[in-house]
Amino acid sequence: MRKLPVFFGVFVLCQALGCAVELPAPSSVRRDATVLAIEKAYRTVVNISTERIVRRGYRDPFEDLLYEFYGYRRPQRTYTSYSLGSGVIVERSGYIVTNQHVVERASKISVTLADGSKHEARYVNGTAKHDLAVLKIEPKQPLPAIELAADGDLMLGETVIALGDPYGLENTISRGVLSAKNRKATWEGEVVFEDMLQTDAAINPGNSGGALINLDGQLIGINTAMMAEAQGIGFAIPVQRVRQILSELLSPEKSNGVWFGAQVAAQDGRLTVAAVQKGSPAEHAGLQAGDAIEQVNGEPVRDVVDFESRLLRKSAGEEVSLTFQRGGKSRRATVTLAAVPKVSGFDLAWRKLGLRLQPVTADLAQALGVAASQGMIVTEVERSGPAWEAGVRRGLVVSRIGGLDLRGESDVAAALGEVATGDAVTMTVFTSVRRGAFLLQNVDSVRVKAR
Repeated sequence: MRKLPVFFGVFVLCQALGCAVELPAPSSVRRDATVLAIEKAYRTVVNISTERIVRRGYRDPFEDLLYEFYGYRRPQRTYTSYSLGSGVIVERSGYIVTNQHVVERASKISVTLADGSKHEARYVNGTAKHDLAVLKIEPKQPLPAIELAADGDLMLGETVIALGDPYGLENTISRGVLSAKNRKATWEGEVVFEDMLQTDAAINPGNSGGALINLDGQLIGINTAMMAEAQGIGFAIPVQRVRQILSELLSPEKSNGVWFGAQVAAQDGRLTVAAVQKGSPAEHAGLQAGDAIEQVNGEPVRDVVDFESRLLRKSAGEEVSLTFQRGGKSRRATVTLAAVPKVSGFDLAWRKLGLRLQPVTADLAQALGVAASQGMIVTEVERSGPAWEAGVRRGLVVSRIGGLDLRGESDVAAALGEVATGDAVTMTVFTSVRRGAFLLQNVDSVRVKAR
């Protein structure tokens, strides 16, 4: 006679005695690695909607003829342009990364979280060259933030998931594989990235700025482009570049006006102080180049973005406790943060580039046929100075420096504040020239080497 399994024997005996037995629940195969990764990351992806006020310039030759012969010109027409995109929460206090082209020149930015709540967002910083921007919302409580994968932790053929809001369809998910790791991307004729990620996960309009994650629910890239003429080909900025650019865009000096005064960078798997500014809070606290930071306020720090995020939660006057290694010994320092010293952007433009800049007033805008908020006009160029040698002349309008749109003097200061002698600065400039009844406009990119 065959022996019955022990469990079955116990079950029969209990049935005979009238006792209750709970059978073990069968394991579910539906909650697989993909579902677990999505459950971990989907609440960090947001919908971004923007409004942009567009003013139509006077380029109609008929209107110019009316003005020339009869002194009449119809009122300038404006309309509102709307666009949609996606973003990813990278810091729990409300900092969001997206593509620069999603929010470029927006007059209003709205963010919708995964729970349906809507927030007005503030543009913090961005770079058109790298197509990344940082926004800030003010949530009532800490938000879930995406976990960044380790640099280079990528496997060809591994399953990847694209999260975003294509065509305004919120919380849309598509799955595919990592098709390639080293695709080139160019900007204004210059190779910006040589390691763009390629995937066959569906990336459609509105996915821009969303997350590309692995099966651990970690961010491996920011969705940024698709090829309209191809099927199953999408691209993302790799996490290594995202981390590098975020460390610049999220610096407390640029983001919330708090001065720490030391530049940190990842080196040999450790977070190391690369440079210390003279007279800064970091110097007063005794930090030196080469110090390896291990903890911030008693908690381990993972990378540069994690470090910058800790500082972003602080205000001027607050203290930050650091534990670091120097010469094989563990040390501690307390840094008292300060407000960033105010620097005139116009003074920086003259000192570093040899340019005198002035905001484009309403009268100038009408004369030039441009939007009043479109940039800064060059009023003077130092002869034989850096800008002069690059071909910049009086009357040009500078709309962007180093990938940062110029809306005011503070933008000029932010764009030039950390530019060192010998650094090449890219400026987007345009001219408006009247030829009889026609208004001709030319846009160009100029590289100026700072002195």
